[in-house]
Amino acid sequence: MKLKLHTDLSLLDKGYPVEIMVPFTGYSNKEDESGSVRHGRFDEYARTGKDFLELTSIEECDACLLPIFYDVLQDQKGFEKQVAPFIEKVESHNKRILIFAGHDKTDVNIPVKNSIIFNSAIDKSKQPENQHPWPHFFEDFLAKYNNNELRIRNKGDKPVIGFCGYAPPLNISMGKEKVISIVKLVANYAGILQNYPHRIAHSYRARAIIGLQKSSKIVQNFILKSNFAFGPQGLNTGDTAEDNVDFRKNFVENILESDYTLCVRGLGNNSIRFFETLCCGRIPVFVNTDSTLPFDDIIDWKKYCVWVEEKDIDRIGDVVAEFHRNISNEDFIEMQKNARKVWEEYLSPVGFFKRLDHFVNL
Repeated sequence: MKLKLHTDLSLLDKGYPVEIMVPFTGYSNKEDESGSVRHGRFDEYARTGKDFLELTSIEECDACLLPIFYDVLQDQKGFEKQVAPFIEKVESHNKRILIFAGHDKTDVNIPVKNSIIFNSAIDKSKQPENQHPWPHFFEDFLAKYNNNELRIRNKGDKPVIGFCGYAPPLNISMGKEKVISIVKLVANYAGILQNYPHRIAHSYRARAIIGLQKSSKIVQNFILKSNFAFGPQGLNTGDTAEDNVDFRKNFVENILESDYTLCVRGLGNNSIRFFETLCCGRIPVFVNTDSTLPFDDIIDWKKYCVWVEEKDIDRIGDVVAEFHRNISNEDFIEMQKNARKVWEEYLSPVGFFKRLDHFVNL
């Protein structure tokens, strides 16, 4: 049965179109253009989305949809003036409305009645009833880089933990960036930075890696980058000899060649790498920094990862080693299969958007 949505297509030029609109309006993001490393991430959804979603009148709809991301970063007041007529129409019909706010801002204040808000940076302890986390979307790593095959690993004596990415101040040259990162890391250890969540940045990531580097109970598979992977030009900016394609392939291969992958928050209180790891059929080592995960009201995420509470971050090597020691090879293999399955069914574009009725019916 299709979920019937009502929207206002005239708003598409007032902001950044939300990804749910792809089957109806086509691609609008440069990252989806041919030649981009993320090209193809919505192809299956573009083909099948109309099988389970339908645009209809406001009288017949199950819920309404704001077709552009809600601006909570640049000019929220100006944005609200532009979308006010549509919001007023929705409220006058007493309909629920789906609003996508993004991934990085923890506290969003969106004064819309009957709104269902998707924001991935929510602190669990402060989560409003109408706000829900949603996954990051990217190309299907196994389809694009591994011939659509799940590469199963057998359990070894020691857990192999992977991480390919940016974790300042580790492995970056001395300069302003390194000094600031060192100060943030020290403040994190001291418990000071936790009072200023918007300044945490990558300090948890560096702290977790340091904890793993100190452990003799695990095997490290770390590639520490000297530059931030995201920027104005896409996935790979900064001083690096890799081109975009090699950058992405090496990133994916690091996940595939590891038993576990470290997944800890970056600028926002969420981890893209968590979803990428599950996509590859690998087990995330998830550091819980008062985090929320999609569908956490129906999915017990602790069954799909090594769950490390923030208070245990400095003994993360022991936590992973103990988990690895106690799991059988059969269960280790099953976790890999389940990781891939939960990504396909809930976290891929098709999987997530097919289940929007879950939020409408809450």
